Amino acid sequence: MMHRWLAETHSATFELLRHFLLRFFDSDLVTSPGQTALAVIGSSSMFLTWFPFFTGPLKDKYARLSALPSPEPYRWALRADELWLIVMMMSVIGLLTAIKWQSLFPSLADYRAIGWLPVRARQIFGAKLAALLIVATAAILVLNLVPALGFPSLAHSRVWPLALALAASCYFIFFALVALRGLTSRFATGLQGLLAAGMLAALVLSFSIGPAFAHAVARPGVAKWFPIVWFLGICDPDPAMHVLAQRAYGGLAAAVIAALATYTVSYRGHRKLMMEGIAAPRKQRRWLGMAFDWLVPDPREQAVMVFLAKGIGGNGPHKMVLMAYGGFGLAIWFAAARMLSIRACFVYVHVIVLVFLLIGLRHLFSIPVELKANWAFRITEGAGREQWRRAMDRFALFFGALVLVAIPFPTEAYLLGWRVAASESALFAMFGLACYEAVFASWEKLPFTCSYLPGKKPMWMQAVRLLGLLTALELVNAILLACLDYTVVYAVVFMALAGIWVRSNFARREAWREIRLRWEEAPEAAVHTLNLLR
Repeated sequence: MMHRWLAETHSATFELLRHFLLRFFDSDLVTSPGQTALAVIGSSSMFLTWFPFFTGPLKDKYARLSALPSPEPYRWALRADELWLIVMMMSVIGLLTAIKWQSLFPSLADYRAIGWLPVRARQIFGAKLAALLIVATAAILVLNLVPALGFPSLAHSRVWPLALALAASCYFIFFALVALRGLTSRFATGLQGLLAAGMLAALVLSFSIGPAFAHAVARPGVAKWFPIVWFLGICDPDPAMHVLAQRAYGGLAAAVIAALATYTVSYRGHRKLMMEGIAAPRKQRRWLGMAFDWLVPDPREQAVMVFLAKGIGGNGPHKMVLMAYGGFGLAIWFAAARMLSIRACFVYVHVIVLVFLLIGLRHLFSIPVELKANWAFRITEGAGREQWRRAMDRFALFFGALVLVAIPFPTEAYLLGWRVAASESALFAMFGLACYEAVFASWEKLPFTCSYLPGKKPMWMQAVRLLGLLTALELVNAILLACLDYTVVYAVVFMALAGIWVRSNFARREAWREIRLRWEEAPEAAVHTLNLLR
């Protein structure tokens, strides 16, 4: 009966709502329709399965704290863990909102599909906002279900206050970001990357929240400036925290009103922006062009590097990917930086950020800018192939050396001395070259030209790889630190890295001439062939 009712056409508002819900996870960059939704579902299920890993340690901790004669350690441990859950869930919802940043408002494809229909712009925006609320509510309910029910059973605390605090905090960050999106329509692409990086960093750093941090931020003079502590007042039975609970409810109401107001006010400007675009005059920089001609004399390589720069700088999702990986690496480094010396901090931040930026760069190059336009590259696949490889290498290595070596070097030289800084930078540069060859050893695409298929590999496999990578990075950091203390070890490791880089670069250069480029991603085959055509 319900299936028959849904198959019929209903009111314009209902049909618009149906359109936005069905297209919410679709993308023109993906080959197979619905693959993005499967990736999101897989990520959510993987996130929910992490909580049972904390069940044993949490149960033992609270059993031990409950046996103590003083209730203060138990109370502060409970407050810290509740704050951890609030920060973690706010970060997850904020990250999902940042990932779907472009979908918070109707897209250009939506306007082209339904703009000619006899519906008003406010109906389109109303249906889009209703679809957002439905999707956000479903995500908040699913992601908060296990923590809200499981944690109180382990800590012997109340269920409903924690569930209310988690839901209210998630709705607060969602409506606050929707309001921010409405206020910054013209700067949405750059802001998306910053938000994704910030939310990933907050998610990683949430696991380092302890009683000392909770005690520091729960003080009245500090707590009023941190919305995350406001929502802690909802689930904390301490009467002194009730003032923060009232502030949390007020902040949530303000976020809802701001989101509705900005959504209502900005819909006309956003429609005009999407339909007409922004045509800003560009300044001529002759000296920059002359320097570019001198550094890259080949016109084909120039064209490729300009294409790569415009692909990264002109598209919001591409900025978000790279900045998110960099923010994740910085968060991992920051979590361990408090226990490291100054010299170890430089080694750790170089290695960790380099590895995650390289992985992010490979992921970034896999996302097309305009998939339907890759025919222009297909018909010239054999021409200029070597120029593509050289231009990609020069582009990545130049900006990587600039960001990771040249810019931090003066600070490193000031804190560690010129000799140590030069030794560390040279060793790190050689390590970076070897890592670049390892990450792009099996690369068989032109950047930004192949369709993207998210969720191609199971999420549990990605999680295992991440844990293995973090474990390996600890060993790499220890080796590089030892190189700075012992000259013989430094020389051996440097020569080994140089040999790996030369051999890998030669093998990749030879394979690039013969490899068959990929233009469309496809799911893994059930039966693997011998790949004789590759």
